[in-house]
This record gives sequence, structure tokens and C-alpha cells, in this order.
Amino acid sequence: MYRALACLTEEHTPWVLPLAACVCWISCYVALLLEQRVRKGGAWAPTWLLAAAFSAGAGIWSTHFIGMLGYDPGIVVGYETATTALSLVVAVAAALVAFTLLRAARRDTPWVGALAGLILGGGIACMHFLGIAGVVLPGRFDWDLALALVATAIGCGLSGAALVVHVRGGDARTRMAAATILTAAIAGLHFLAMAAARAIPDPALDMPDLGLARGAVAGGIAVMMAVILAFAALALMLDHLHTINAALARQGLALREKTLLLDRTLGSMDQGLIMVDGRGLVQVCNERALVLLDLPRAMMRSSPSYKSVLRHQLQNRERNRTDRSYRDWIERGGLEQAHVHERVRPNGLVLEIRTVPLPDGGFVRTFTDITQRKAAEAEVTRLARHDILTGLPNRGLFREYLDGRLADIALRGGTGAVLYLDLDGFKGVNDTLGHQAGDDLLRSVADRLRSVVGDGVVARLGGDEFAVLLDGGRDEATGIAERLTGLFRSPLQVGGQRIGVGLSVGIALAPEHGASAECLYRRADLALYRAKAEGRGTYRVFAADMDEEAEERRVLESDLRQALADNALNLYYQPQVDGASGVLVGFEALVRWTHPVRGEIPPSVFVALAEETGLIITLGDWVLREACREAATWAPPLKVAVNLSPRQFQKPDLPETVLAVLAQTGLSPDRLELEVTESVIINDMARAISILRRLKGFGVRISMDDFGTGYASLATLQAFPFDKMKIDRSFVAQLGVDPQAAVIVRAVLSLGRSLRMGVVAEGVETSAQRRFLADEACGEMQGYLFGKPRPIGDYAEMLCCPDASKERLHSARARA
Repeated sequence: MYRALACLTEEHTPWVLPLAACVCWISCYVALLLEQRVRKGGAWAPTWLLAAAFSAGAGIWSTHFIGMLGYDPGIVVGYETATTALSLVVAVAAALVAFTLLRAARRDTPWVGALAGLILGGGIACMHFLGIAGVVLPGRFDWDLALALVATAIGCGLSGAALVVHVRGGDARTRMAAATILTAAIAGLHFLAMAAARAIPDPALDMPDLGLARGAVAGGIAVMMAVILAFAALALMLDHLHTINAALARQGLALREKTLLLDRTLGSMDQGLIMVDGRGLVQVCNERALVLLDLPRAMMRSSPSYKSVLRHQLQNRERNRTDRSYRDWIERGGLEQAHVHERVRPNGLVLEIRTVPLPDGGFVRTFTDITQRKAAEAEVTRLARHDILTGLPNRGLFREYLDGRLADIALRGGTGAVLYLDLDGFKGVNDTLGHQAGDDLLRSVADRLRSVVGDGVVARLGGDEFAVLLDGGRDEATGIAERLTGLFRSPLQVGGQRIGVGLSVGIALAPEHGASAECLYRRADLALYRAKAEGRGTYRVFAADMDEEAEERRVLESDLRQALADNALNLYYQPQVDGASGVLVGFEALVRWTHPVRGEIPPSVFVALAEETGLIITLGDWVLREACREAATWAPPLKVAVNLSPRQFQKPDLPETVLAVLAQTGLSPDRLELEVTESVIINDMARAISILRRLKGFGVRISMDDFGTGYASLATLQAFPFDKMKIDRSFVAQLGVDPQAAVIVRAVLSLGRSLRMGVVAEGVETSAQRRFLADEACGEMQGYLFGKPRPIGDYAEMLCCPDASKERLHSARARA
């Protein structure tokens, strides 16, 4: 290693190293650049191969002799001409073999590059040692064989690595890296090999003929570099030309493709298109324009005057003298004057014409057939103002008719009437026969209403609600209402089925009951509410007391909201006992309201009001929370029963609400019994069953309330396994009075045993009723015989002394 360092620093002129490296790198880069053109193929590939081999060999030779020019062994040296020339031939030949082998190399065959690099490295070594052999000096060279072998190995290894990088890459960046590695191979081999050789003078020898002088060698190097640079310039120029030609070819191909695409686009356009230049000549006209404008096909193959196009249209249209509107349009210069407007063709087509001016005074004009769009817009407009199912005017259009009628009454006088109509029993049709039958029924109802109303306006407001607008006063309105209600007193034949529904009607008169649409709406609705409350299937005309009743209901609703906010409601509890032993098993929680002014408000009033207004959800949640909180304080683990409203089942998070209440109050889920009516399930069976199953999964018991009063109880029991069912008080009250009641009660008890459900009898008020139920093995009983709904404090003794509950209940029965 010391010998190599001494050779570089002591036996070589300093400027030699950077010059040799620079010349070597340029020649290597040019050679690799030319070799890439060889691998691209083409007729000029052999020429590029020779140029690449010459550039590489000449670069190797030049690097060597630049180093030799800076080499000073301490004696005068010269160069033998034949051997020096032979070393150049060897370098070029080795590069030619290596680059020929590279023609078969690919990115996935790096071993080919490695083999070519070894051949090139061997050529570099042969060139070097031939060059040393051509040195003429009065003495001889003494060689360090080990260092010479190391230099050869480094040259071959780095040459192989350089060509592997070159093969796996392909861009300028990779080419620069490969040229750098190959430069290191050439320079490293040269300077290490020069360090392995030491010139030893021999005074006994005569001064030999020094052959080529240093100036001749330097001139040869300059020629070699000029040729290499010429090759580089030629390659770069050709690459540039190739890039330009490729870009032009791509642009030409893109232009042809765009032209074909434009032709296909014009041919497939749904719009007609005509382009006219500043001279009035048609430059572009597609197939669609010919069809829409009835133009000659020759327009697509020539450039006629646009005026001639108009004349052609006019001539064709003049053959039909009845087509005056189109000829008038042409004579007015319709096509030329339009920017955007719409025109109706004689054949019914509606065209949208758009004009875009061009800089040369011409224009581009498109023609779009918007016939279907206009029809669709008209249909959308109609649907926006009409009911889709029945085709009747909807609420918005009815309001327009009513506003117009009221304005006419205000201007010219006269009378009018608004009738609100509601079907009685329509929900049951949907529940039992399905929504398709319900839709068929609504369409049939709409037809009947039209047949009776005649010139009046019939509208569907939504659901099973309709409205009628009539000219005339009270007599006309009541006459129509009588005829309408009469239509529904017998079942309707709908789709092969006889369906029984009723019709209730509320009437408000204008201007007697109001001069605004809102006032008439409200008062017709109040009249409808009165008709339903007084038996349904009839009509009522608005009266002043209806406003008072509505105001009373509004005030009561406001008071109920305040009571809920102030926690002013109370819970009463009614005992539930074991049917056989009479032992207390739990309580049913019942809500009560003591109004600060009106006193006790019956549950049938304020609970119904809560159902109508939606307050039942807040009320139900309050009852559930208070009942669970109270039950959690009872020493004996008695159950508590809480009623759930159908409105509460509209909350998707009902199970989570129940679970949260149980967690907050600490009540065990198996002590809570939720009572539901079958209407909860009938309204939306899939949803209700899902909610009930989740509640039962928490451990909560589910009881069917008022069993036997509905029309689908058996189907409901089949859909969900209830824990209990409660016999309605109406059946228990008839025990001992109506033999059929006993049969029904026995059947329900037998059904409960068969389904393994508990049965609770409500409304037990006499000992005879209790004995009958006990003899029939009724599981639980509830009624005034055992205790009325009272504050829980009235049952404190029973809660504190569970063993005394039976005696207390017996005493209560005895007093009853």
C-alpha cells in the first residue's frame, strides 16, 4: 500500500490524476451512451457498436498514456510504436466483445452484464501491460507480482459492477453512476499496476532508440479525445432528433386519434351541430342536425351557404301550406337570430338552440331535442302539485285553489266551504290486508269523492285525510257531506274484497267562519274532531263552542307540560296477588294527576291528551323511572308492573332507556314487568318484536295487557313468547252474569297453560269472581277486592310485614 501511495505522490506529476480521471469519465459515459443505442436496435446498430467500442478502448488507452506522460521513474523513457498501437487495438477489441455480449442483456439478466464487465476488465489489464511493455528505457522494470494481481482483480471487479449497474438502469442518472464505477476500474488498475512496476536503470546498457516521443503520444491522446467527443456530440444530436421525431409522431397520432374521436363524437351526439364561418359557409354539420332540421345529406360532404340551408328548409316547408308557424320562423331568420330560446317544431319536437359567435364573424350553433325533458318537467310540475297515488291535488295546490276562491269572495262576494274528510278504520285495513289493499282503497275513495263533488276541488292531504273545496253555502256543503258519508255506510268493493270503512267530515264556511285559509283549515279540523268524537261516520259544521273546546284542550296540554316539568304527577299502586294463596306478589304502577285548579283529572283524559300531543313519551319515561325507583326501596322483592305506550315503541333506543333506568335505580330486571297492548305489535310487528326480544334479553318480564279485546291476539301470542297475559276486566265483570264470559275466561286460562304463560285477571271486585278464578287455577288477580290504586304509603304495613299481607288482603276482601 505504501508503494502505491509513493507511486502516486512521488513518481507522478500532480496534474495528471484529475486530467486522467476527467478524460476517462467522459469517454466511459460516451461509450455507455452509444452502447444504449446499440441495444435499441435498428439499421445503425453495428455502426453504434463500433463507435461505442472505439470510445471505450480509446478512453482506456488515453487514460493510461495520460498517466504515463505524468510518470517520472527518474530516467528518460520512450514508447515503441508497434506495441503502443497494439495496446490501443487490444482495448478497442475487448470493449467490442464486451458490448457485443451486452446486446443480449436485460434487466432481469444482470449476470450478462457481469460477464461483459469481466471481459472488459481483462482488456483493460492487457492494454495496460502491453503499454508498459512498449516503454523504452535504459534499464528494466522490476515487478511486484502480488500488487499487479490485485490491480487486475480490482479492474475486473469494478468493470463487472459498472456494467451490471448499466444493464439494470437505463436513464442518464444510472449511466453517470456506471461511468463513475468504470472510471474507478480503469484508473485504479492503472495506478496500482504502475505501483507494481519499478524502473531500474542499467548503466551497462547503451542508450536505446526511444521511439515515440512524449509529444507524439500527447497528440495521439488529443486525437482520440476529439473522436470521442465527436461521437458524443453525434449521439446527443441524434438523441435530440429522435426525441423531437418521437414527440412529433406522438402528436400526429394524438391528432389523428382526436380527429377520429371528434368524428365519432359528432356522429354520436344527441345534439345537432352546425359551424358556419365568416363567409356564411357551413364547415361542420353532423348527422343529428340533418335529422332535427330536415337538411339535405349533401351538407355533410360540402360547404353550402348557410342562407341556402334556410332556403332549403323554407322550400321543403312551403310544400305544406298549413305549416305557417315554421315558415314564419324561417322568414324571420329564426336560426340566425337566436342565442338561446326554445322553438316548437311542427311535428311536435321542442328544440333548444344555442349560438356561440366565432372571431371571424361565423358561429357554432347546437340544436338539442328537449321534447322529453319538457314533458318530464311538465310531469314533475304536475307531480309537485298532485298526489302520486290518487292523482288528486295535494295540500299545496289545494291551498292555491282556496286562496283564489277566498280572494274572489273578497272581491265579488259569494260563499264557499272547506270540508275536511277522514276515513274511519283505515289503519285496520293496512294492518290486516296489507298496504297494497290500503292503496287500492284510497284510489277507490278518490274516485267516489270525485263522482260526488263534481265541479268542486277534491284533494288528498296525506294518509287517509282528504279535503273538498265547494262553491256555495251551508246547504250545499251539508248536502255534499251527507252524500259523501252515505257512500261509506256499506262496504266498498275493492280488488275482489269487501272493505268496510267509514267517513267523518268537518265543515267550515267562508266567510262565515273565517276569511283566511289558516282559519278555515283550523275550524274545519275542529269540526272533524267533533264528528269523530260523536260517533264517527257523520259530519259536523263548525260551531263557536268548538273553539272553546279546542282552547280548553290547549290550556290542559300546557298545564300537563308544566306538571311534567314541575314533577307534579303522582304514582298510585294497585296490589297484585297470587290466585291460589292470596299472597301479595307485586303492584301495578298507575299515574294520577291532581290539577291545582280543576282537581283530579281522570287518566282517560290526560293520558289520551298525552297520546295525541306526543307528551306520552316523556310521561311514560317518568312513570318508568319513578316506579323503578320506588320498587327498589321495598324490602320484600316484589315485582312492579308498568304500562308502555305504543308511542314509546317508536323510540329505537327504548331498550337502552329501560336498561339505564334499571342501572340508575338499582332495581333487578326480573322485578320489572312491562305491560304492552297488542296494538304495539300490530303497528309495526318486526320493529316491536325486535324491541321486545331485546328487553326480554335483559331479564325484564313482558306481559300482554287487555288480552281478548283486539282482533289479532292469537297471532300476536304466536309472534312473541310473552311471560304473562292479562284478562281484560270486561270479561271478569260478566262472570256470574253472562255464561259466555265464563266460557271465554276458561278458554283464556287454558290457552295460558298450554302456552306456559302466566295469566292475570283484572277487575276482580267480588268474592264470587275470585272463587271462580281460583277454581279455574288463575295465576294472579288484581282488582278492588284486593285494593284500589293508592299511594304506596297506604300499603306500608304490607311492605314492612310481608307475612301480614295475606291477612290484610283477607280483611280487605271481607270488607268488600
